[in-house]
Amino acid sequence: MTAPDLAAATLSERVTLLGLTYLTVRGDVPAHTGQVVETCTWTFDDLGGEVLGNLSEADVSRALNALEASGGVEQVFGDEQSPVGKGRPRYELAVDAERVLASYDDDERLVDIVAFVRDEA
Repeated sequence: MTAPDLAAATLSERVTLLGLTYLTVRGDVPAHTGQVVETCTWTFDDLGGEVLGNLSEADVSRALNALEASGGVEQVFGDEQSPVGKGRPRYELAVDAERVLASYDDDERLVDIVAFVRDEA
């Protein structure tokens, strides 16, 4: 498989990927969609709110699906089950965290988030 083109990601996908990168450097992966949503909406709220707006759970879920299809993240199924008996997917990076950060270093919309995640590493 070829390496994913992180530069081709939409803004929502970039923020979602940075959210998962943040959880990765903190050791909180694999992560549920809800954890990624919380990171993108609460943790990053003061860092890029005017540019980013508010990402919904549906936005993050779509972004995770697109990122998985492109090879940027991997879906991991654990022992947890949803109320209807299906596995609850968790996600982890399929690429190095530093590669994600380096890919978005020059995106002025995300520079504060990239710096914040780097500081956590």
